[in-house]
Amino acid sequence: MAEVGNKPHFFLMNTIESVHCHHVVPGLADAFRARYVRPSALMTFLEEAAAEHCRAVGHDIFDLLEKGWGWVLVGGGLRMQTYPLYGEQIVIKTWISRWKGVSGIREYRIYRKDGTFLGEAGGRWAFWDAPKRKPQLVPDFFLESWPQGGDSPYSRLQGPQGILPIPKTSEIQGRCLSQQRFSVRRGEVDMYDHLHNTIYLDWMLESVPEHLYREELPMAMGLEFSGEARRGDVIEFSTWPMKEGWIHDVRRLSDGKRVARGYSEWTQNTLAIGA
Repeated sequence: MAEVGNKPHFFLMNTIESVHCHHVVPGLADAFRARYVRPSALMTFLEEAAAEHCRAVGHDIFDLLEKGWGWVLVGGGLRMQTYPLYGEQIVIKTWISRWKGVSGIREYRIYRKDGTFLGEAGGRWAFWDAPKRKPQLVPDFFLESWPQGGDSPYSRLQGPQGILPIPKTSEIQGRCLSQQRFSVRRGEVDMYDHLHNTIYLDWMLESVPEHLYREELPMAMGLEFSGEARRGDVIEFSTWPMKEGWIHDVRRLSDGKRVARGYSEWTQNTLAIGA
């Protein structure tokens, strides 16, 4: 049984492989200048948990890549009660709640070693034909190894009380707060030759006002992708304030195409980041 706030949720799974537990101890490079783990580092831990889940059923990421296959994030988000701290062991549970054609909904719940609930996340992942750069049907061996079911943090991230879908910039009233440009560097692309998901979260932190970055934490973050940013692209990253958070619009400068939209909500940080 897992807990969301004070409400219990049960995992209903058919095999032991369906829920995978991944243990992590965040290092110094994973932390803010205070003890909190950076959102991008936390997202890396989540993706490592998913990669280990692949390996646990005999299909690790590099085996898939040799066949020209992989998994790419279409969209998702996370909501934290608090962030893990540098040096403390955390446990990430991950599973597939739903399959649909070329994609699956991967869920995550994050705990301290003592069982304290820290937060949850979920995202839609498409099975990827890397040479053709387009989705393809999820192979039977994954459908059979990971029966769908269980609790769905991803569903809680959607709707009136959630953060998905992310509002379009055309729906936002008010002026753009900041507009920055970033060049996609060699070290920022992943094995599929596009900008790694975690970099978008780092750019969100770059885009908000300095006082927000130093005094608050992004307790909810979301991303929805509509294209790819690749090595050498110059990306324009624009940020708008909203009543409850911030909208981030990500476009390729060369053709103006939107590659992603992001959302972040910030809450007072009890361990303020020092100068």
